Formats: sequence, C-alpha cells, structure tokens
Amino acid sequence: MKTRIVFYLPLTIATVLTLAALAHAQLAKKPQRVEDAVLARLGEIENAAEKLDSEKVFSFVLENNHGALVQNGRIFLTRTDALENTKQGFQRLEKVHYALGPQHVTMLAPTVALVIGQGASEATTLDGRSLTTQFAQSVVLVQTNGEWKVIHAHRSFSSAR
Repeated sequence: MKTRIVFYLPLTIATVLTLAALAHAQLAKKPQRVEDAVLARLGEIENAAEKLDSEKVFSFVLENNHGALVQNGRIFLTRTDALENTKQGFQRLEKVHYALGPQHVTMLAPTVALVIGQGASEATTLDGRSLTTQFAQSVVLVQTNGEWKVIHAHRSFSSAR
C-alpha cells in the first residue's frame, strides 16, 4: 500500500501542478477586466484599419440599420453604408497610422460599453500627400456570443493639415 502512495503521489502532484500552470496560462490570455477586453477589441479594429482592411474592420461591427456610424455630421444608418464609405476612403490611401490618446471606458451594463477618446491619424494618399488629422470618437460596443462588437461609432475629425 505504501508503495502505491509513493508511486501515485508524485504523479498527483505533477498533475495538480500541470493543471495549475494551464489555468494560469488561460487566465493570462484573458483580460483581467471587462474594460481590458473592450479596449483589446478596439485595438484589433485599429490594427485592421491601419492595414486598410475595411472587411476586417467591419467584421467587428454588428448589423445595424439604426445608426451604425456618425462621422463629421453625416449619418450612415446601416452597417452596409458605413462599410461602403470606409472602403471608398481606404481606396484613396496608401497608408494610415493612428496615435490614440487615453481611451475611457464606461460600462453602461455588464454587456454594453461606451468608449470615448481622442487621437490623431497620419495618412499618405495615393498621390503622395501626407495628412495629419486630430479626431475625437465615441464607440458603443455590446457583448454578443462572448465577443465585443461595435453597434455604433461617432467620429469627429478636425481639418486635415
């Protein structure tokens, strides 16, 4: 009997340590706060935009026919209209880079977040012009099927320099 305990004890300890390490690795992958998950999603959207990949950007946007995007006083009621506008804008660019300032997350409900912030975009057009524009934005995200998705975004840009 003592032989079995001596034999199984190291295996049990090894199993517990392995499970603890796996649990720690899983926790390390997941944001510790809901706000971090929301900001991580906005980071993914920013990365897709910097690659001028409008389809990827809009893969994070819910179908919405009630005001998907408001941009400089112009309303795009549907996700489709907002996507088309974004595609047209990206077609004129060679590259774009965003420098975001602090983003402030307010949880409106456990599955609804409002993010406000400001930043600057630096773009190079296909004809070689460089533009720098300051902007402010607010984004409403909802958690659906475990994923944060944009349901509404509002952006205001200053005049390009």
